[in-house]
Amino acid sequence: MSGEGPPRDKAALAPLLASLSERIRSFAVDGDSAPLLADDTVGTADRLRLIAEAFPSDGSVGFDVLHVLSYVHWCRYLALSGDERHVEFEAAMNLFVHLRQSKPDLLPPPVRQLLQVQDETGEPGNGLDEATSQAVLILQSDTCDADIDRAIALLRGALGVASRWHPSRAMALSNLSTALYMRLQKSGCNADLDEGIDAAAEAVAATPPCHSNLPSYLTNLSLALRARYSSYGDVADLNAAVAVDRRAHRALSPGHPKRAEVLLNLSVALYTRFAAVGQLGDLTEAIDVSRRVLRFVSDSDPVRVMTLSNLSGLLMSRYSESGDGGDLEEALSSIRLATQKASGEDKATTLANLGAVLLARFERLEESADLDEAAQSLRTAVRTLPRSHIDRAAALLNLCLVLQTRHERTGDPAELAEAIKAGQTAVDTTPLGSTDRSKRLSGLAVAIRTRFEVTGDRSDLDQAIQLGRQAVEESPPGHGDAAAYLCNLSNRLRIRFEQSGDWADLTEAVQTARLSVQQTRTGAPEAGRALSNLAMALMTRYEYVRDLDDLKEAISAGRKAVHAASVDASNLAGMHNNLAIMLRVRFERTNEPAILNEAIDASRKACRVSAPGDPRLAGRMSNLSLALQARQQMFRKAEALVKADDLAEAIGLSRRAVELVPALGPRRASFLSGLGNALRARFDESGDPVSLDEAIAALQEGFLNLPDRHPDQVRMLVNVGAALQSRFAMTGNQRDADAAIRAWSTAAGIQTGEASARVNAAERWGALAVFLGKASSALDGYTTAVRDLPIAAWRGVGKASLERLIEDRLGLACDAGACAVQAGLPEQGIELLEQARGIMWAQMLETRTDLSELAEARPELAAQLNNVRAALDCFESARLEE
Repeated sequence: MSGEGPPRDKAALAPLLASLSERIRSFAVDGDSAPLLADDTVGTADRLRLIAEAFPSDGSVGFDVLHVLSYVHWCRYLALSGDERHVEFEAAMNLFVHLRQSKPDLLPPPVRQLLQVQDETGEPGNGLDEATSQAVLILQSDTCDADIDRAIALLRGALGVASRWHPSRAMALSNLSTALYMRLQKSGCNADLDEGIDAAAEAVAATPPCHSNLPSYLTNLSLALRARYSSYGDVADLNAAVAVDRRAHRALSPGHPKRAEVLLNLSVALYTRFAAVGQLGDLTEAIDVSRRVLRFVSDSDPVRVMTLSNLSGLLMSRYSESGDGGDLEEALSSIRLATQKASGEDKATTLANLGAVLLARFERLEESADLDEAAQSLRTAVRTLPRSHIDRAAALLNLCLVLQTRHERTGDPAELAEAIKAGQTAVDTTPLGSTDRSKRLSGLAVAIRTRFEVTGDRSDLDQAIQLGRQAVEESPPGHGDAAAYLCNLSNRLRIRFEQSGDWADLTEAVQTARLSVQQTRTGAPEAGRALSNLAMALMTRYEYVRDLDDLKEAISAGRKAVHAASVDASNLAGMHNNLAIMLRVRFERTNEPAILNEAIDASRKACRVSAPGDPRLAGRMSNLSLALQARQQMFRKAEALVKADDLAEAIGLSRRAVELVPALGPRRASFLSGLGNALRARFDESGDPVSLDEAIAALQEGFLNLPDRHPDQVRMLVNVGAALQSRFAMTGNQRDADAAIRAWSTAAGIQTGEASARVNAAERWGALAVFLGKASSALDGYTTAVRDLPIAAWRGVGKASLERLIEDRLGLACDAGACAVQAGLPEQGIELLEQARGIMWAQMLETRTDLSELAEARPELAAQLNNVRAALDCFESARLEE
């Protein structure tokens, strides 16, 4: 058992008894009160009491300690003056009452006479006993508010007229504390708190060490202290409750009937302090205490079900902190046992807890059987629990989360609708001010955000953000889940920015992500997710602003996320993949070979730790292939020895990615594009015609996988045309040249594609047609390129894309003009030359445009246009995983 306390060693009693006995003798025999009134006397007496409490079944210890302590207080009463005398007198009389029952002749004569007079003239001896018995009968029955009030009145009345030294006074006081606690639980009124604590504390003070009722009295005091902590949040009350519960545990005899109750209360107090302060030692001790209870509670004892359920919850709390799979498995085993043995409402409660544990295991192992069993358990629990039951709202929340997760796997809209209904009911039935409300708001927000992903309804995203804000605002200070709520809110704000372009959303997303990281405890399993979310927010801002500091910080957060995540974290592969993407983007910006090598390593890890059957594995393989191709191109540009292994591996990965996505659609098309480009790169290195043929086939198939007018059709056709041109150059087959021109001319006419890609396609079309001597077709190609150039180079595109466009199109004006002249149309040639040059010079000189005038006249419209520009200027990169 953890926790500090006095030693359980009888040998420690002897010197304390001897020291106090000598002080009594010095006062009684020698008339010397100095040792008795020394500063350490009270501390020595308290230590003797605490050590003696650890030997409840040893009658000799109890008698010796009772004898010495009663005389220490009596002699100090005689030696002192002032108010202190009264305190010592009361303490001595409380102990003499018990000493009188075993050795009345040992009492000082004045005490014997005082108690004798009390017996003869005071309230009849059984008045307090009768009132206590009646109150206990009332409290043990199915009580209503009036019954509890009657029990309290009985005890107050009897205590008011009974002697302060009545031998049953401690029992009556402790029962009064219990009755006041019961009324507090029913009414929620804090008026009884202080009276309940005072009554329980007085009961403990009036009970000698080794008394069989002491553990129960201490437990009642702990309950009252915890109740006051729940109302006012003073951790001092919580610390006192833990100390009192530990004392109650030490005072238990081996076969004490309240043993399980005392230990379970200690476990609850320790967990409550862990939740408040965050000391993992308290949680571990609470788990150890619950395990100890299970070792002596029989299978038929109803306490066993409650203990198993509590142990499961404690283990889940530690699992949330440490990510230890062993805790998760023991929690599941414990709650299964509890469910098997429970009945009635207890059965429903344990089923609700079982569903929560199964959801956690699904999130770890992603086994659908866990998710299905969780849904079944929680549906049964919600259906069985009364609407007013304290655990029903928690069960509804977990049902919401389970069904929302299952919808993500099955796409069943009925399950998502049921999830949102359950989440809304959980929120609606949780009182304002409840510490559980923030968690339920957050759970509902998750389900509604999922509906947004399905329908695209912006109002759902707005509602999810609003609920997320409420969850953050209603979280108590220091709440363990506050960081997760901030993380979720940041994620949704970033998504809304991507929908609306509202820069305030992205700014808040970054700020909120930073707060989430700051509030996440170092070493907590959630640290990886919080850091990964910060990386995504910063990366999004980099895509629009191109600030290298944002990219560097995003990479730093991504690295920390990977290091913070446990080796079996369900999102570890996604974190590695996101880090790899960010590193590759930085390489494209800075051309640092070490950065590209790190990107490749991160991509390899992402593929290696991906679960079998993970639908995201194909994308991760494709990203690794792209990184390997980038390294191959880097070596080629540097005229260094190309790593053939990189290219071979890139092709193999791209093939596998295509195989993993058999369904037609844009996703398969992107992987076919990656495969085609990798095969083209191998042809460029080796001249292998088979590789080029396969590249063309892959790119053509990729185009066919895209729906009509899909934006990616333009780039796909540009690559198809380039590959066909390469084969024409190798074989001289005119059909390939004609097919290349058809691919580029088609791409140039797809208005939904990126304008700069259309200009590229048209320019390639014109150049190849010139080479083939097809002047009319060449002029059409160049004319199309110049016609689309203003769209590609409009002021809104932004500096980054503009610089790339100018660099790539420097020769377009001359080529277009020359083509027109060769076609016998010099006037058109001059027109094309001047038009193209004018556009390029205007952009390079940043002359005044309508956009600058718009910014002066209508700044809000200019801001919206700037958001569009930012989106268009966003560089091409693989999407980060959520």
